[in-house]
Amino acid sequence: MFRKGQCRTGSTHLDEGKFPIAITVDLTNEWSCFVELIHPTRDEREGDRLITDRIPLSWTEPTYGGRRAWFLCPRTARRTTKLFLPNGGWHFLSRQAYGLGYACQREDRFSRLQRRAAMLNRQLGGKGWDTWDKPPDKPKWMRWRTYEEKYERWEQSVGRANEEFLIYASRLLGRL
Repeated sequence: MFRKGQCRTGSTHLDEGKFPIAITVDLTNEWSCFVELIHPTRDEREGDRLITDRIPLSWTEPTYGGRRAWFLCPRTARRTTKLFLPNGGWHFLSRQAYGLGYACQREDRFSRLQRRAAMLNRQLGGKGWDTWDKPPDKPKWMRWRTYEEKYERWEQSVGRANEEFLIYASRLLGRL
């Protein structure tokens, strides 16, 4: 879609069309390629103030050939594939610059075990989170041996999740 020497502009809307972003991708100079994003702040106190972010691009050549583009975070200068603009944020920056973590990094032991049981439930043909503690029937396409192995792992995960829940509940009731 993009080639050396081109400069393209466009726009997009996020948050169900409420957050407009004007985008310019400039590849005219091989040594100073950038993406420019013009958008309002996500800080409600600032009203309709427009912010212009100019994000440099970096290129690498993977071992399998071709070229790969990276954003260079304006704050950390790290290569990244994604930029974030959290609520209250003013600029598009990397996850590390904002100190954002993955959801699984903030989970307690019970939540991790519950997520594992839900993943195994989906592998068994279940719906996942809605039925993480109820085993689904064997899917037609799955071999019995595979189903039994996954079922056993699922059963262990649910058992450990239930044990962890009982420990948490007893601690909570002990405080009351």
